[in-house]
Amino acid sequence: MSAASDDARPARHHAASTRGLHLRRILRGRGAGYALALGVIGAFVAGAWLHSAAVMLVGPGAVVALVLLVAHRAADARATEEFFISFARARGLRYAGDTTLLPLTPLLGAGDRRACRHWMEGPLGDDMRGTICGLGHYTWYERKRGEGETARWVPHHFTICTVDLEPGMALFPGVFLARRRGLAGLLGDGWLSTRRRRRVELESALLHERYELWVERAQDDLLLRELFSPSFVAWLAEHPLEPCFEYRAGTLVVYLERRLEDAGRLGWLQDATETIAVRLAGEVAEAGSGRAA
Repeated sequence: MSAASDDARPARHHAASTRGLHLRRILRGRGAGYALALGVIGAFVAGAWLHSAAVMLVGPGAVVALVLLVAHRAADARATEEFFISFARARGLRYAGDTTLLPLTPLLGAGDRRACRHWMEGPLGDDMRGTICGLGHYTWYERKRGEGETARWVPHHFTICTVDLEPGMALFPGVFLARRRGLAGLLGDGWLSTRRRRRVELESALLHERYELWVERAQDDLLLRELFSPSFVAWLAEHPLEPCFEYRAGTLVVYLERRLEDAGRLGWLQDATETIAVRLAGEVAEAGSGRAA
C-alpha cells in the first residue's frame, strides 16, 4: 500500500504556479491592448458626448479594471488547466477535462445539479494493477428559494477519486464513512440520507472524533468489522487528509469536501484511494475464498 502520510508537506507545485506568467502574456497580447485602447477612447468619447467630466475621468479607470479582471480570470483558468494536465501526465493519467458521472452513490447523485471538472483517468496504483480510477473536482448544487421566490444555486465543492469495484456489491451493499457533522447532520445538512440506514460505532476514539460510519441495514456486521480492521481504523484516524469514502453499487468514491489544487494533496488522495480499494478488494477476495472452501 502507498504511504500517503510519510511526509506531511505538500508539493509546491499547484494550480496557481503559472498564473502570473499567463497574466503577463495576456496583458502583453494584442487583444488586451486593443481592449484597453478602444475602451479608454470610448470612455472619453462617451464622456464628451454626455458633457460629463466624471465619465471622462472615471471611465478609463473602469475600463482598465475590467480588462485586468477578465485577464486575471483567463490566466487563472489557463494556469489551472495546465496544472491538471501536468499532474495527470506525471501520475500516468489521461486528462479528460469536463465530464459527467453516473449517480451510483449518494454523493454522485446529490443536489439538483452536478458538475465534474478537470477529470483525470488512469491506473490507480501498483497495488491495484489493472484497476482504473477517476480523479478530479466535483460540485453539486443545491437550489434554494430566496425572497420573492428567486432561486439561487448553492455550490458544494469536492475533490473525489472513484474506482469500480463490482465484486463487492453483494458483500457490502452500502458503506458510508462520512465527516462528523454534529448538530448540522441532525438538521439534515448534507446529501447522505440516514433514514433507511443504520449507524455503526467502532472502538476507536480518534476515528469517532473524525467520522460517522453508516451502512445499509442489510450489511453483515461480521464482514464490516473485518473490513475495518484495527490497522485500517488506525490509518483512517491518523491520515493527514482525513479522507471520507462511500461504497455502493460497486463504486468506491473517496472524497474531501474541498477543492484540492496542489500536486501533493492530489497525490495523497489518489494514494489514499488505493489503500482503501486494496483493503476492500482484499476483504472481498478473502470472503470469496472462504465461501468456496
